[in-house]
Amino acid sequence: MRVPPSFNDKPLIHAWSYESTDGELLGAVARYQDGDGKKDVIPFFKSDGNGGLLSGIDLTPRPLFNLYRLANHPKDKAVFIVEGEKCAAALQGIGLCAVTSLGGSNNADKADWTPLNGYKTVFILPDNDKAGEHYAEAVYGALSALQSPPDVKLLTLDGLPDGGDIVDWVQSFCDDWDGYAPIAEHLHESLKDNLRAELKNAKTPNYELSKLINPPLDTWQLPNEITTTMPPVQSLAVELIPEQFRAWIADNAYRMQTPPDFAVITLMTVFSSLIGAGCGMRPKQRDNWEVICNLWGACVGRPSVMLKSPSMKEPMQLLDRLQADYGERFEREKIGSDFDAMVGKAAIDDIKGKLAKTTKTGGDIQSLKAEYAELMQSAEPEPTRRLFKSNETSIQSMTVLQNQNPRGIFVFRDELMGLLASWDRDDKADERAYFLEAWNGNGSYTDFKIGRGLTEAKNVCISLLGGIQPDKLNRYLYQAMKGGNDGLVQRLQLAVYPDELSDWQLIDTKPNKAEKERAYSIMQALAEMDFIQYDAVQGEHDDRPYFRFTDDAQLIFNQWLTELQTVKIKQEGNPLMLEHLGKYRSLMPSLALIFHCIDIADDKASGNVSAKAARLVVQWCDYLETHARRIYAFVESPEHAAAVRLAEKVKAKALSNPFTIKDVYKNHWHGLSDKLEVEAACNILVDENWLMMQRKPKPLTGRPPLPEYHINPFFN
Repeated sequence: MRVPPSFNDKPLIHAWSYESTDGELLGAVARYQDGDGKKDVIPFFKSDGNGGLLSGIDLTPRPLFNLYRLANHPKDKAVFIVEGEKCAAALQGIGLCAVTSLGGSNNADKADWTPLNGYKTVFILPDNDKAGEHYAEAVYGALSALQSPPDVKLLTLDGLPDGGDIVDWVQSFCDDWDGYAPIAEHLHESLKDNLRAELKNAKTPNYELSKLINPPLDTWQLPNEITTTMPPVQSLAVELIPEQFRAWIADNAYRMQTPPDFAVITLMTVFSSLIGAGCGMRPKQRDNWEVICNLWGACVGRPSVMLKSPSMKEPMQLLDRLQADYGERFEREKIGSDFDAMVGKAAIDDIKGKLAKTTKTGGDIQSLKAEYAELMQSAEPEPTRRLFKSNETSIQSMTVLQNQNPRGIFVFRDELMGLLASWDRDDKADERAYFLEAWNGNGSYTDFKIGRGLTEAKNVCISLLGGIQPDKLNRYLYQAMKGGNDGLVQRLQLAVYPDELSDWQLIDTKPNKAEKERAYSIMQALAEMDFIQYDAVQGEHDDRPYFRFTDDAQLIFNQWLTELQTVKIKQEGNPLMLEHLGKYRSLMPSLALIFHCIDIADDKASGNVSAKAARLVVQWCDYLETHARRIYAFVESPEHAAAVRLAEKVKAKALSNPFTIKDVYKNHWHGLSDKLEVEAACNILVDENWLMMQRKPKPLTGRPPLPEYHINPFFN
C-alpha cells in the first residue's frame, strides 16, 4: 500500500488499510496533520496503475474497516463498533474485534453493514458528543434492518471528556501511548478487564426503531440519473477505408444493415497476418527500432443485434478461400514430392547394398560416404502446407505451425472472451504468456519435452481476432481494473464498439462479386509478395526486409508521436486507457505499413511508406481512440451494471409496487438473475432516490419477511 507522504501541505501521520473478507487490499484511509493540529482524513481507493493509490472512493456501498478480521471472528463473540479507524485499531491492538465505517459520523448510512448479519452481540461505543449520538442511532438502525440482526448494546464510556473517544479512554490508563503505536502487550488484559467492567452498564438503545428502519414514504426526493457511461464514438468514414475495398465494404454493410466497422477491422487484422513477420517497419530514419505489423482486433456489440459474426465472416471467407487454394497447391506438390521421395529411397537402398559389399571386401567406403552426402544435399525438401488461419491455441501446436509458416498465423474466435477468460486460469498461464510475446511478432520459442522431443520456432507471430459481447467485456475489464493488468486487453488495438443502426431497412440485393474478387486478388498478392522487389531494404545483419517513411511522411509521424508522448499520455487519467495509448506508438507504423502494402499489391506504390498512408493512419488512430475510450469508460462494477438494468425495468413499469428482491430474480432477466446482485442493485437505487426499502415486523416464529421496495412516484 502506497499513499502520498503529504496532502494539502500536511504530512502523513498514519494510514489504515481496508481489506476484503479474503484479505485483498481495497484501499486505505490516511490522516494528514500539521503542527497546528489541523487535519485531513482522506480515503484512497483508486489505483494509480503503478501500485500506488489515488484519493477518492467510488464504492457503493462502502466497505467496513477490519472486514478481514471480522470474517475470521466467531459469530458468538462480541463485536465492537466505534467511530473512526484510529479507534477501531486501538481496540484491535488489545485483541478485540472492532469495526467502523468510512467517512466519519455522518456517513454511516453509506456503509455496507451486512457482514454483521448473524452475529450474536454488537457493542456500539460512540464518541462523547452530538455527532456520536447521531452515529450510534444510524448504526443501530442499519443493524436492526439486517435479516438476522445482532443484539445491539450502546455504551458511553465513563469519564470521557466532551468529544472524547475510545483512544482517550485507553490513554487514561497508559498516558505515554500516542494513539498509533502498538499497545504494550502486558497492558492488554488489564485494559480488557476495565472494558468488561464498563460493558456491564451497556444498554439496549432507546431509539424509535420504526423510523430508523422505515423512513416515511412521503419524503421522496427527485431520483438521480443512473446510466451506463457511453461516450460517443467516431463512425467509420468512407475515407478511412482503403480505396480498393470501399465499394465491397459498402455493399456488405448495406445488404446486412450493419456498421462497416466490423468488416473493415477484420480485413485489417487479416492483412496484418498476411504481411506478418515477412516484413518490418522502421518508423525512424536512422534508428533500428522495428515494428512488425501484427495486430489484434475485437468487434464489440450486442449478440444477434449488431451481426458481428456475419460481418466478420465476409473477409474471413476470403482467408478461408486462400487457405483452401494453398491446400490444393500443397496436394499437387506432394504428388511430385512423394515420387522424389521414392527415387531418393531407391538411391539410398542402392548405397546401402553397395555399403554391405564394400564392408566385406574392404573397398572404398569414403567414396560411398561422399555419394550419400551428395544425395542428401541435393534432395528436395518435403513440401509443407502453408496455413494462414488456425483455431488451435496450445503452445506446442502453435509452435509447429509457426515453424512451418514463418510469417505467422491468424487465430480467430467468434467469441473471443472465452479464450481470454481461459488464460486467467493457472493451468493456462504459460499459454497466456506465449500469446503476449507472440503479439510482438519477432520472438522465438524453443521447447524440449521427453517423449515429444524438440519443438522450435525461430519466429513467433500471431494475429488475433474475435467478437465480444459488451456485458462479458465489462466484467473482464472490471476484474482487470481490480487485479494485476498485464496489458493483454490493450493489445487489442483494433477494438471497435460502434453505434447500432437506428434506421434499419429490409434489403434484398445481389452481392457485388466483382469487388469481392478484387479484394481477394490483393489478398493473394500480399500472401506471395517478395517485399525486396518493391524496394524494401535488408542489410547483411537484418532478420527481415523493412520499409521506412518517406521524408514528408517522417515529418507527419514525428509530429504525431511527439503529441502522443508529451500531451495525450501525460494528461490521461484512466490507467487502462493510459496503457492503451502507450501501445499506439507501434499501432501507427503498423497500419501505415499495411496500407502501403495494400497499395503495392494493387500496383499503386513502391519504395518507402508515403505521406498519404501516414495521414490516413493518423485519422485511424483518432477513430480507434474514440472506440477505446467507449470500451474503457464502460468498465463499471457488476453491481452498478445490475442497477442500470433494474432502473430500466422500473422505468418500463415491469415491476409491481412495492416489490421484493425475489420478484426480480425469479424472472431470470439478463443480468438480474442473481440474488446478491439484485440486492446490491436495489441498495444503489435506494441511495439514488429511485426506491425506498420498508421492512415488515418480524414474526414471533418463522423467517422474517423479505423487505419491500417502494418505487419513487416520479415513475408513475
